[in-house]
Amino acid sequence: MILTLLLPVSAVLLGACLAYYFKPETPKGMKLLLAYSGAFLLGILVLEMLPLVYSHASNTTGFWILGGILFQTMLEYFSKGAEHGHVHYHKKQFPWMILISLCIHAFLEGMPLSNELGLLWGVSIHKIPIGLVIGSMLFEQESAMTPKILALVFFALMSPLGSYTAIYFDPVALNRHISPFVLGALLHISTTILFESSEEHNFNLQKFFSILLGVGTAALL
Repeated sequence: MILTLLLPVSAVLLGACLAYYFKPETPKGMKLLLAYSGAFLLGILVLEMLPLVYSHASNTTGFWILGGILFQTMLEYFSKGAEHGHVHYHKKQFPWMILISLCIHAFLEGMPLSNELGLLWGVSIHKIPIGLVIGSMLFEQESAMTPKILALVFFALMSPLGSYTAIYFDPVALNRHISPFVLGALLHISTTILFESSEEHNFNLQKFFSILLGVGTAALL
């Protein structure tokens, strides 16, 4: 449980520190890290979580996966795509809606983490570029630093809070309903990252090797 708390929180705060250090520029290697994290997450979903979900399958499992995909699609209208490592928003407005949407997603994805070590690592690595995006948004605001730090910490704690809440759920409901739903949401995110990983769909050798490395790492876990 301690690892479930430390990894996601540390990943978000690391991303935020990178945003503060490199502002206003994005680190050159962040696109490669994003491609790696998306591939790693997709590998974990296909090789570990998908077989696990279907080992507890019911006749509604596929519907829950589709529901997660559709829910994440809807959520991204409000988060502006921050889950993919980039976001477009009005810099003069505090990004409340983006933060709330990301917190909802982080809480849900945290629910199956305590039982799945590979997914925990995949989600945590993916939180580094998300932390950088959120940090960049917050540090651009002309407001006091304290509410910015509080917003970052609150977001960082959402996944561990989801894991803690899942302890009180019926294991059958968790395996048959919540895990497939989260699987669908994460499938949408990871595949979107990979589709967006090549600028104008041109082949990029560095990003291709990052994707291979991500999938290979997932296969070794």
